[in-house]
Amino acid sequence: MNPAGANRFIHALNLIAEGVTLLGAAIEDTAWGSFEDHAGMSGVRPIAAAQLAQPALEDAEPPWDDSPKPAAASSVPQVSLEQVRAALADLSGKGRTAQVKALITQAGAEKLSDVDPAKYGWLLSQAEGLSDA
Repeated sequence: MNPAGANRFIHALNLIAEGVTLLGAAIEDTAWGSFEDHAGMSGVRPIAAAQLAQPALEDAEPPWDDSPKPAAASSVPQVSLEQVRAALADLSGKGRTAQVKALITQAGAEKLSDVDPAKYGWLLSQAEGLSDA
């Protein structure tokens, strides 16, 4: 067995032990709740022998966790086809239809609906650059 596999088993056993301890504590609380504490009872109320909760470790990811992680959000904002279409329509309305067609061609397509969505951001920035000029 490789170390990563052993660590996974140890982690799973720790989770099981924690669950059993929590169940035992719940049963103990229920049992002690049915008794009344009063001066005539001898001794002190016992406490649970094991406390496995370790708040500092609960939020930590185990270093051997190789489960797939969600992709980090890109710092580039998502641009929709509608945003690009509106910007290009504005340019076309200002008499820059030839430049709009050239941008679409530079994006590797014959028409806007064929442009790769990954290039929408580039296309929008180019369109905004033309409208500012």
